[in-house]
Amino acid sequence: MAVSPEAYAIISQKKAKYCRLADTQQWDKFDSIMLPNATYSFHDPDGSVIIRDGTTFSWSSRDEWAAFFDNENKEIQAIHNIGPAEMEQVAPDEIKAVWSVIYHAGNKNAESGVHGTGGGYYHETWKKVGDDWFMQTLRMDRLYWKMLVH
Repeated sequence: MAVSPEAYAIISQKKAKYCRLADTQQWDKFDSIMLPNATYSFHDPDGSVIIRDGTTFSWSSRDEWAAFFDNENKEIQAIHNIGPAEMEQVAPDEIKAVWSVIYHAGNKNAESGVHGTGGGYYHETWKKVGDDWFMQTLRMDRLYWKMLVH
C-alpha cells in the first residue's frame, strides 16, 4: 500500500533527527523517535549479528541501546548520511522503511588516531501511535566497514 505524503514526511524527518541525535550524542532524546520496547540489531554482510569485544550488537529496548552507545561513543565523533527511504505501508498503523546509510567515525583527536567509514542499509518498522509515527524495529545490514589508523 502506498504511504501518504504526511506519513512519509514525518518518518523521514524523524530519521534525519535520529542521525543528528546519534552524531551529537544526545541519547536521552530518542524517546521522541523510538518506542520504549524498540528492538535493534546490527549485522555483518554475511547476515550474522555483529559481535565485537564480546558484545553482541542486538538490544531489546531503546534504553539498552541508548545506554550502550552513550558509553561506547564517548570518545568518538561520527556523522551519518542517509539516502531517501523506500517505504511501504503494510497495515494502517505500520510502515516498513529501508534507508541507505554511509557513516564516518573516528576518535576526537584530529591529528592522529582511528578513522572508519562504513555503509549499508537500515531496515525499519514504524508504528503509528495517535497521530505520530515511532520506530519499532531497526536492523542495520552493514555492507562494508574500513578502518584506518594514523
